[in-house]
Amino acid sequence: MVNPLSKRISAAINIPGRKMDFDFDLNALPKYWYSNDAFRSTYMGALSCQFPEGERMFMDAVRDHQHMIKDPRLLEQIKGFIQQEAMHGHEHSQFNKHLDTMGYPASKYEAFQKKERIWMRKYIPAKHMLAVTCALEHFTAIMAHQVLTNPEATEGMNEQFKELWKWHAIEETEHKAVAFDVYQEAVGSYWIRIFAMINITFMFTLRTSMLQMVFLWKDGQLFKPKTWLSGFKFYFKKPGMVPSLWRDYIDYFRRDFHPWDQDNRELLVQWNEEHSNFKIL
Repeated sequence: MVNPLSKRISAAINIPGRKMDFDFDLNALPKYWYSNDAFRSTYMGALSCQFPEGERMFMDAVRDHQHMIKDPRLLEQIKGFIQQEAMHGHEHSQFNKHLDTMGYPASKYEAFQKKERIWMRKYIPAKHMLAVTCALEHFTAIMAHQVLTNPEATEGMNEQFKELWKWHAIEETEHKAVAFDVYQEAVGSYWIRIFAMINITFMFTLRTSMLQMVFLWKDGQLFKPKTWLSGFKFYFKKPGMVPSLWRDYIDYFRRDFHPWDQDNRELLVQWNEEHSNFKIL
């Protein structure tokens, strides 16, 4: 049984759609804008490529179950979730176009993902797509927590892109339970949820890594020992993404798991106080 406190926290969270306008001078952006490091910068670039169509898939999955939701508060949160995800997709799509100018096949990958998303929506049962969405939302939520709480996770980032990732992280935190709450009300199967997470863990890691390797190959960095030493440090030393994320990741496999078991509402309060000037949709 899900912790009643986590459910109450979830219901109390406001999820505003914000009009973001990051006026980046991409021409002035260094190629390796994350610690002047090829591995870190291409990893974040490959991650960004996953977002535009991924966000649209999330919106599709939640919309497809919206008619089954009776709770008016959750219906209100779904609206905010869709607004936020649409804006995330837009902002990352703009950055991905910049990746094209650097010789990376970002738009080609995005076009492939679009065809894949349409195919999956046609042939894969809606409840499985919602379970996939829950799994990926858990990934984004625990990565967001690191971005917001671990200074080493953003140390050395170009300042304007640090703001982009922190904004994305705060909104992923705000809506981290929406797809899960929809799933629990509309589907509820523990085993479908867990099977989706196992599948997504493998596929998400594989696809991000393969795309990053293409980026590194384009740059002539793929076979340099220095590149992979940097990658090892990134994953296991500083910021140590694998050990940092592991405990939060494994929580998902509990039967009584809920995203707001990790109560980090104070991050939302702090960020909103510091960014009160953003236009609410």
